[in-house]
Amino acid sequence: VVAAAAEPSAEAPRTSASGFIRHWSGELPVVLSVPHDGAAKPADIPDRTRGVTVRDSYAAALGHALRDALRERCGAAPQLIVCELSRKKVDCNREIGEGAAGQPRAEQVWREYHAAIDEAEAAVLARSKHGLYLDIHSHGHPKPRIEIGYLVKASELRLSDERLDGDQSVAARSSIRWLSQRTPAKFSELLRGETSLGGLFAARGVAAVPSPREVVLLDDPYFNGAYDIEAHGSRDKSQLDAAQLEVPGPMRDTPAHRAATAKAIAESLEAYFVRHFGTKLR
Repeated sequence: VVAAAAEPSAEAPRTSASGFIRHWSGELPVVLSVPHDGAAKPADIPDRTRGVTVRDSYAAALGHALRDALRERCGAAPQLIVCELSRKKVDCNREIGEGAAGQPRAEQVWREYHAAIDEAEAAVLARSKHGLYLDIHSHGHPKPRIEIGYLVKASELRLSDERLDGDQSVAARSSIRWLSQRTPAKFSELLRGETSLGGLFAARGVAAVPSPREVVLLDDPYFNGAYDIEAHGSRDKSQLDAAQLEVPGPMRDTPAHRAATAKAIAESLEAYFVRHFGTKLR
């Protein structure tokens, strides 16, 4: 039995052959994905015996809330892909060997998830020169702030603006490589300035790191991104720029909190596209 997605969007999604990948269509140059909030645990798919298996609670519900907030604000929706198979069975945010543990049915689900993201990105690029891919997760770290991952290490986030802007290798290894070469902003601004995602979130009352107001200290836990934004971001290809969003419990644990977080992110994305892509989402 496949568990229904939390607070799903009104229209019916497309469902993969396995039954575990849901794909809601959209017209905006934005793709959302949720790999770790699945509840289905069929007995005929063995549990994974290595790697993280904790569920990202309410991540799918937040994905739907953000999709609805963008549609309300911009008049069109982003695409949304959700894996509904438990992370105990498959981890779509790891390479297939670790993520599917050699189990054929888990491998099928893993491939369907990534094929859906590829399809969504291709649809965006058929209509637009650029776009943004956001991979949505949950975290339980002590500091209640969204951790934005760009494949930039925590140690690199502690570099000065001069170092970040002078060493092009950091931007080249990031999941926003394509955008860093095209926006008029310096990389340090794109990463943590007032017009970065974190800066725009913070201006709307949503704490985030990296941003002008939040730094990653030496002893801070911080997720800088994983397989999804490596495979589907612009580090290795000229495709959508990408970021991983790790959202704390107080920003996703109730419908009201999710709605407030989604509204702030939607407003931020509208400003972000104008500033860095030169495009209006509305």
